[in-house]
Amino acid sequence: MLLWGKEYTRRELESLTGDLRQIADIELSNRADGPEAGVRQALVRTGGGLEFPVILDRGLDLGHATYKGIPLTWYSPAGVTHPHRFELQGAGWLRTFPGGLLSLCGLTNVGPATSDRFTGEEVGLHGRASSLQARQVSTESLWRGEEWTLQLKGTVQDAALFRHRLSLRRTLEIVPGVPGFKLTDRIRNFGSVPAPLMLLYHCNFGWPFVGPQTRFVSPAADVVPRDEAAAPGLGRWREFSAPQPGFREQVFFHRLPRQRQVTATVENPELRIAVDLKFDTSQLDHLTQWKQSGAGDYVLGIEPGNCPPVGQEEAEAQGELPLLPAGEERSFSLEILCRDL
Repeated sequence: MLLWGKEYTRRELESLTGDLRQIADIELSNRADGPEAGVRQALVRTGGGLEFPVILDRGLDLGHATYKGIPLTWYSPAGVTHPHRFELQGAGWLRTFPGGLLSLCGLTNVGPATSDRFTGEEVGLHGRASSLQARQVSTESLWRGEEWTLQLKGTVQDAALFRHRLSLRRTLEIVPGVPGFKLTDRIRNFGSVPAPLMLLYHCNFGWPFVGPQTRFVSPAADVVPRDEAAAPGLGRWREFSAPQPGFREQVFFHRLPRQRQVTATVENPELRIAVDLKFDTSQLDHLTQWKQSGAGDYVLGIEPGNCPPVGQEEAEAQGELPLLPAGEERSFSLEILCRDL
């Protein structure tokens, strides 16, 4: 296999190391201080310069990431908190939203708090996915011939009596030496009636990776502002400014080509690094950009999804509310890769 520009066999690597974990690893641990005390995580070292935790007790979300020691992602003022502090109603999601490399929004609502069309209950901003604690967590080091991969797997359930019953099985796969990974989610409706299935992969990039020199390269054929606050920034959606006190968030919807693999890229020529997000529009056919240049809230969100982030009720009104029939399963994949410019 290829490591740092040179090919090695398995036996050569075993002879060069006391333990292959000195090259790359997925290490299970617990956080120990403040509101994150007791939160389980899996620390991922790719061996290619990309490092990040998988927050097992927060929906298997991906936390603060660095590439070659450079911080890539935005960390919210809430930080990583225990799921027992999660606020399910209204916009309470914001009080425990940690930011980080990926926060999954869903599984039955993406966008503003809404009334569930099947059960009538209120579902808060961006749903419950980030409050769910993983079970059946496992890690594995696999060799396929001379090719080495590391895997992390875990399952979360969004289910209750007289409510929807959805399970998500996540697999994270890395190839040691490659500064990236492939994430695959398999979601099954194990209930007896159809369920809304709304997903948004909320990827959050921050300083120093994000700054006035940063550019966003979109695969979209067309870009439209969400509202009046975003409209003045339409001509500058690719660019980022210095932090501005009182900045109102700007959200843009990127209209994607259908049925094909696409790549959305955030690049910083000054730091000479870029991050590619690769996904299939037959699975994730929407791309939302969250541009927040506020002082202290300085973040660029790149967010592939399977629906517009407008809440269940509005998505249904627009004819864009995905449903998962009882007993059926859907798969979604996202690849993230860091590279040098």
